Amino acid sequence: MDKENINLLVVGPGAIGTAVATPLAANNIHVRVLGRERHKEFFSKKKMVYNSSKGKLEGKVVGVTIDDLQNEKEWKPDAILITLKANSTIEVIKQLEQIYDQEIPIVSLQNGLIAEEIAKESHFKKVIACVVGFNVKLVDTGIAEQTSEGDLVIGRIGKEKEVKSEDVPDFIPKVLEFVAPTKVSDNIISDVWMKLMINSTINPICAIGDMPLGEIARTKAAIYLSLWNWKEMVDVAKALGLKLNPFQGALFAEALYVYDIISFGIAKNVLKRIVAPHKNAIVSMLQDIRNGKTTEIDYLNGKVYEIGSKLGVKMPTNKMLIKTIKEIEKGNKKPGKGLLNKLFRESILAK
Repeated sequence: MDKENINLLVVGPGAIGTAVATPLAANNIHVRVLGRERHKEFFSKKKMVYNSSKGKLEGKVVGVTIDDLQNEKEWKPDAILITLKANSTIEVIKQLEQIYDQEIPIVSLQNGLIAEEIAKESHFKKVIACVVGFNVKLVDTGIAEQTSEGDLVIGRIGKEKEVKSEDVPDFIPKVLEFVAPTKVSDNIISDVWMKLMINSTINPICAIGDMPLGEIARTKAAIYLSLWNWKEMVDVAKALGLKLNPFQGALFAEALYVYDIISFGIAKNVLKRIVAPHKNAIVSMLQDIRNGKTTEIDYLNGKVYEIGSKLGVKMPTNKMLIKTIKEIEKGNKKPGKGLLNKLFRESILAK
């Protein structure tokens, strides 16, 4: 399939949506971006811009609304790339079900276990999870900036046991290569869980502390809370019987697992090395808090806590982080290092 003949629908014109759609359009792939009426009007006049680590990219996309897609059913995408926040995904998927047949591949470039939910809740048969290893921030409508580098890892997810992770249409990794180096995983569930655990560690800590990712390694309370939370989540993964793949081929789950004073020292140093390349990254949960938006806490820590509770895994740190983020969302608590230190002291007393 020649790239000039490929039609892609990117759902969501946010940070990841812009980071994905721009390089695809810049490489002459036909891209439509599903958003609101204001996005449609904006993209009719201006190109998307992505300031990546390799330079500035510009691409012309076609902005569309759900009504446009419903009224133009003769146009069909070769794949649908979902870049929405997890908490608004299923509603949009149900709308897309009414327009497109079940054979169109769905690629979820999202946090959490939402790809599994899409596979279970929708009629789409070819659901592909994509683990995004880089960080991006939205500068303005249609303008995104890459804040750290990383690869894409993809794999098929399905309701049926016979579905193999490697069973991905050939053209999908090829087009995603325009976005970032792309690998097809032989165990995408493992890769998704590793990214879920990472997001569920760094996102609430940075959001509560109101700080960029690099500050975790320089803040005592952040280090302790991160490592305690990580241990709880690894315990859940073990209870599920998951064999966790190393994230981006480098971070092994055991490297951050604390069980004595020696392992704590090792884990602390590993954590510092991990966040160093992403020191200026503003995680998505903190971006949401600063913009007054609802976070994905229920689809990250909330989902792990739900699964862990059913398996009998104790998760006091995770529970505390979830409660605190919800209080911040309601305006009952103000994020900052003072709040992070308070949680740390309370955790010490509880232990």
